[in-house]
Amino acid sequence: MQELGFNPTRVDKGDPVSVIIGSMGEILKVDLEGRAVGKISFPFPTQPSFGAVSSGRWIGAWVDRGLKKACMGAISLESESGDGRGRDFLRTWNNSASEVLPDSYLWTRDIEGEPMGVSSKSGKVTFGVLNTGIYMVDEDASEIWRVPYPQWPELQEFSNVDSIVDIVHTPEGITIWSESGGISLVSEHDGNTLMSRTLRLPERIIGVRHDVESGWMIMMSGRYAGMMKSLDSELEILKLPGPMMDSIGTSGGNWIWTGWRHDGKVENGAIEIQERGDIGISILGGKVLTNSGCWSSHSFSE
Repeated sequence: MQELGFNPTRVDKGDPVSVIIGSMGEILKVDLEGRAVGKISFPFPTQPSFGAVSSGRWIGAWVDRGLKKACMGAISLESESGDGRGRDFLRTWNNSASEVLPDSYLWTRDIEGEPMGVSSKSGKVTFGVLNTGIYMVDEDASEIWRVPYPQWPELQEFSNVDSIVDIVHTPEGITIWSESGGISLVSEHDGNTLMSRTLRLPERIIGVRHDVESGWMIMMSGRYAGMMKSLDSELEILKLPGPMMDSIGTSGGNWIWTGWRHDGKVENGAIEIQERGDIGISILGGKVLTNSGCWSSHSFSE
């Protein structure tokens, strides 16, 4: 595995191709072992805020609060993206946001509002727009359904700023997570609410991971994380040296993770922490991708 040549902020994982997102808007496709597939590109003016890989495509979402513009687009993972037209193109000519994307994109759409929590399954894309609604579109970006933005009465005081941090497809349905601890399970068929609850958390949620055997890992903004076996089970809080950045379920219903200057694992209820000298961004192919764009071994690799 070679150094990336840029500072990654996350990995939108897929099989067999994942997409690494850089802090300056870089996009790089890699295989299951972290080897580059194609060249680095800059399709959006800055870092895309959300993205997902599904059915041979990457779907990205971008927002510029200063220009009050947002868009989404999809590209085949077999194509070279190329670079977009840049932020000056939008500022100077007042073009629509989607016009900034390269012509190689299969579809592009302007979004009225702030897109968030993008996920995809079998070519269909589900995403939220802050305080507006939840949407599902097909592989051509035609709307399948829309439902109102989730409401959690216990979180009413945060309602204007309670962003959706993750949307996850599970066998039970589509699970929507808010940064303040709201959870909504909706039907994949029509978006109707199947279950709703809130969690009392010490910090805001920055992301979640799901594994059929291990359950849910809830990543938070500081020195805590949470685990649940199911959406209606009791929450277990973990105390950490710093934020958890990525986690994957392992055999036996256990977890490993990487994060701010540490790696960790939970095995049969016992937590182990090992310091690392850098920040782990993601775990891919048994290796940790660090914030400097290097690959290293996970402290608890089997």
